[in-house]
Amino acid sequence: MRRDSTAWSVVWAFAGTVASRLLWLGALAVLARILAPRDFGLLAFALVYITYVETVADLGTGSALIFWPDRREEAAQVTFVSNALAGLVWCALTLVAAPWIAEFFHSPEGVPILRALALSFPLKFLGTTHDAICQKDMRFRVRLIPEVAMALGKTGVAVGLALAGFGVWSLVWGQLVGLAAWTVALWLVVPWRPQWRWPSADLVRPMLAYGRGIVAVNVLAAVTHHADLVIVGRMLGARILGLYQMAYKVPEMTVIVSIWVVSKVLFPAFSRAHASGEEVGKLYVGALRWIALLTVPASLGLALVAEPLVVTVFGERWREAAPILQALALYTGLRALGAHAGDVLKATGRPGLLAAIAVAKAVLMVPLLLLSARSGPVAVALTMAGVTAVTLLFNVIAVCRLARVSPMALLAALRPSLLAGAGMAAAVLGWQRLAGQAGLVAAVVVGAAAYLLGLLLMNPGLVGEARRALARQKVAEASS
Repeated sequence: MRRDSTAWSVVWAFAGTVASRLLWLGALAVLARILAPRDFGLLAFALVYITYVETVADLGTGSALIFWPDRREEAAQVTFVSNALAGLVWCALTLVAAPWIAEFFHSPEGVPILRALALSFPLKFLGTTHDAICQKDMRFRVRLIPEVAMALGKTGVAVGLALAGFGVWSLVWGQLVGLAAWTVALWLVVPWRPQWRWPSADLVRPMLAYGRGIVAVNVLAAVTHHADLVIVGRMLGARILGLYQMAYKVPEMTVIVSIWVVSKVLFPAFSRAHASGEEVGKLYVGALRWIALLTVPASLGLALVAEPLVVTVFGERWREAAPILQALALYTGLRALGAHAGDVLKATGRPGLLAAIAVAKAVLMVPLLLLSARSGPVAVALTMAGVTAVTLLFNVIAVCRLARVSPMALLAALRPSLLAGAGMAAAVLGWQRLAGQAGLVAAVVVGAAAYLLGLLLMNPGLVGEARRALARQKVAEASS
């Protein structure tokens, strides 16, 4: 079976995800001018609930399938059966619990929305085994097809129904059609098929044992990454949640998408390296350098041009989301720099340590978020940034000790992006002082040029280094 190399896996995974997110961003630019912030807020609280359920629903068997070194077919059968059953169970539970969930968010009109979105569990879980196989085999070129299929289905239905006057239901049906398209496309491009039998009993127990640690990590990650949405929705209402969620969409489709894509590649790559006795720490330092080169300018840039960006893309009535976006851009930049330390801990069989760090983060974050919500959504976003900065250090320290990575090596990896980012910020602020907030495109061009110039001055061979690295990976892929 053909496998993409690590570097090309990142390229293909990033291409697929960026293409799908850009399609949805274009749809949001249209939908934001048709629908009200409250419509987005009603969908947002339902999606927050779904996100929390999905962290526990498969009992970690998807990650266990990626990690598992042998008995591939039987491991896939374990994952498929557990996911199929979980999809049906959680669909039924959501249908029953919808009134209580909507009441928690003080949004009783969200009950039918939740019940409709209960179908998302079986729709998605029928495809997660095939998705895990793609990741395990690092076939990210193939994985591009279902990503784009989901985006096309979601955007086409949502925009079409919104223009026809369906309101919030355009978002709901767009979500369901997108998931259905994703699952169908995965079954078409991944040849594996389940068998009509129960999985091997002697494999279920060890996979679930590994999965427990992953579930714990995922639940805690969901708390730390989405507690702000829960608290904003509960304490500040659906309209403010809609503004917060729309502000969050911008870094989600730029900075956070980079985190998500690279994690999908690095976790199986680190797992394979660990199993073969390679130095995972050296791979992590190299990955961190390239990750920072992308995410540092993206997060800084979003913070610098937040107001003209929000008004230009979403319209004047979303201007209140701009200061929220500035704070969230800072948060996502910090999150990007620390996120992949967790991939190292999972790949080296230490999900328990990652869970312990996440517990500390959750214990610190949730009370602070409850307090900050009294001051508004910007304070909530700044609290997320502050707590993330503190816990980032714990993740990095754990990797330095377990993977034998020097702190100086990490600083050297981050130095080019941080210095070039500082130059970019100075250039954009100077331009805005001269031209005001109106010139969004010009500010982006000035910032990008300043950042690239700074990188090339500090590291003239950077472009050639990237080209040679990809060329080496392509040769290795062709000969494998």
